[in-house]
Amino acid sequence: MRDFLKDNLALLNYKSPELCSLIKDATNDNQYNIATSKSGIPTLVRVLPGGTKRALHSKYDPLHEAAEFVDANYSNEKSNYILIGLGLGYHLNDLHKRISSQERIIVFEKSAALTRLALSQNDFSDVLSNPRVSFHIDVDPDKIEQILYEDRTNLAIHGYTTINLKPLVELEKDYYKLIHIEIEQVHQKFKQDINTQAAYSQKFYKNIFDNGQAIIESPGILGLKNIFTNIPVIVVAAGPSLDKNIGLIKSARNRILVIAVATALKPLLRNGIEPDFVIAIDPNEESIQSFNIEIIPENSWLIYDPCIPPAVSSLFNSKKIIMDSKIELAKWITDHSEKKGILENVSSVAHSAFHLARHMGCEPIILVGQDLSFEGYRMHCTDSFYNQANQDDIGTDRTLDTLEYSKYRGYTPAITSALDIFDHNSKTTKAMQTYKYQFKKEINANNTTLNATEGGVNIPGATNISLREALNKYCQENEIPIVSDYLKKIKQPRKNKFLLDSIRKQLEKFNKIEHAIKKISDKYLIESKKSIDTRQFVLEMESFYADLLRDEITTALIQGYDFIAFVEWNQKTKKLNNPANKQSANDSAHKKFLRDRVFITRLSKTIDFLRNGFRSLEKGLS
Repeated sequence: MRDFLKDNLALLNYKSPELCSLIKDATNDNQYNIATSKSGIPTLVRVLPGGTKRALHSKYDPLHEAAEFVDANYSNEKSNYILIGLGLGYHLNDLHKRISSQERIIVFEKSAALTRLALSQNDFSDVLSNPRVSFHIDVDPDKIEQILYEDRTNLAIHGYTTINLKPLVELEKDYYKLIHIEIEQVHQKFKQDINTQAAYSQKFYKNIFDNGQAIIESPGILGLKNIFTNIPVIVVAAGPSLDKNIGLIKSARNRILVIAVATALKPLLRNGIEPDFVIAIDPNEESIQSFNIEIIPENSWLIYDPCIPPAVSSLFNSKKIIMDSKIELAKWITDHSEKKGILENVSSVAHSAFHLARHMGCEPIILVGQDLSFEGYRMHCTDSFYNQANQDDIGTDRTLDTLEYSKYRGYTPAITSALDIFDHNSKTTKAMQTYKYQFKKEINANNTTLNATEGGVNIPGATNISLREALNKYCQENEIPIVSDYLKKIKQPRKNKFLLDSIRKQLEKFNKIEHAIKKISDKYLIESKKSIDTRQFVLEMESFYADLLRDEITTALIQGYDFIAFVEWNQKTKKLNNPANKQSANDSAHKKFLRDRVFITRLSKTIDFLRNGFRSLEKGLS
């Protein structure tokens, strides 16, 4: 039979030279053999220890088997397929023939030798030529998030269908189980991130514009890199367990650095503890309540995300240091002025605090108040503004327990069970489970991370220890630097004379887009029009989209503001393009007209907002 290896490897080399090299150099370990099925098609056999053989494809007709297999797993609702186990790839070729040009296939296979065997037996020219198909061979399960990151929005919005080649997967259960777990956890994180962006995208942009001058003028966390090497630090979150050991932090205050998440600021100050750093990343106005105190401590510095309410950033005057954000508007500003530094993969304010400690070179990192679960019906400690809100609502018919339970019930759809550090059942949420998963991925053997929370769920990778023991063991003989003296050395941002020019050029682009929108709207959408050529409108909109997409930066800015509008447009387009939804040309044109009529109105509002925001930035710099 024809050997397809050379041609397949040539195509794979174009797609991924590194992967091509891995497969090309893979040697046959004699675990897999090729046999001929009754239909004459090659089939796959696994040679087990002891010489026993197990068929992994049909002995009669592997192609028919693959077609039935894909029939049972094919979904018209999902546009992403994750294939676990390649085998000889018959199911991959069959699936590829059915999908549209917009659909995505991601293949995970443990054995490079088996992949080489598959490439020698099957013609994968169509599959390998499709940029929407990717192969991941013998990957570290911990790298799944990195592998899937570019597909995060697509996976979060449209989900995915997993297709397991069971006979093969069962032979490598431990490996593929880890792959499955990582994919599920990463997908949950992507959904959480996208839901946050959809809910807060406009709030993000408003706060970023309002913080515009502060973003430009604040020094970045780049200046904090390894500034406190081998200095012990306590990272304080506001979980309910903080109540039991907050006093110990005060007793050791002169021997440790203290980093607090925003919600832990009030509890610390009420106990006479001034943190060195306070982390704020929340865009919500209610987050201001965490800073509703008489006076900001003289020696506390704010580490902040550009998305926070300006009322918070303004409290710290010059004692604030900014981090780069993944929000497109904030990225645009720092790309055209000065990079600030980024705290890796941040999922929550607690992760930000942890990453800051590691970024500064602190050792060990001691976590407290990091419950990631409920204590009874409480999620936060005493004196946090969440807890105070309940106390303020206490009445004759509303006890504190009743109010806490009522708030707990609001989490019901997301509540799940988990074991705490004492192996007792506790309640947590899907979001907090995702946060735990992120800690697990971020904690490594190169840093000493101690979980001195003394409650809550177990955080894999961190050593459970009492706070008293952690302080006695690691924080007895330390010379803690005066933080403000160190931070005075941080360089202030340079004035970038090109930023004003960049703002004006971007305003010109927005003006052109607004002109194009107005031209289409006046031609087709004014109320006095008795009849509309819907097909022509759709054609002009398609041309408009094509022009817009050529400018990736401007498109990203627009999409970042009204994220949900783009999601809805994408979902409607996917439905219209689905081959299973048979419809006439007139019906399709009408539905596209309805889709684009809504979208162009929202787009016009977005451009208007962005122009006003950029004009405000221009005015501030002028």
